[in-house]
Amino acid sequence: MPLIRLNRNAQRLPTKMVAISLLAAIVDLGAPLDYHLIMGAGLYTFVYIISRMCGKYGGARIGAKLCKMPITVQKYLGLTLLPHSGVSLVFTGIISSVLAASQPELAAIVTGTIAAAAIINEIIAVIASKKGFELEGEISKQ
Repeated sequence: MPLIRLNRNAQRLPTKMVAISLLAAIVDLGAPLDYHLIMGAGLYTFVYIISRMCGKYGGARIGAKLCKMPITVQKYLGLTLLPHSGVSLVFTGIISSVLAASQPELAAIVTGTIAAAAIINEIIAVIASKKGFELEGEISKQ
């Protein structure tokens, strides 16, 4: 006989709590970003996005090839890995706080670059990721 009995609502509670916690964490990470810095990021943002895309796609392709994965995985896994925000925002906060005392102008460039890249990447990368899943045959085209 089980020690604790959970009703249906109690089983859904952890899922709701996780969703609320994740939402709170994402809002907390993005709150200190100054959106005015996004306009000044320019070339750095472009270089960061292109470098990151090449690294994700190339690394996934090489890794899948080395592991002898199916050809569809080798071709399209990199596309499905493109969306991001959380990790880069955490590291941006750390870097900005470390650089703020000694080089505030560099901290502003880093913050603006990552914030702009996160916004642009979350628009483009989600579409590319969906297309990658469709091309792999993981989801149906609608």
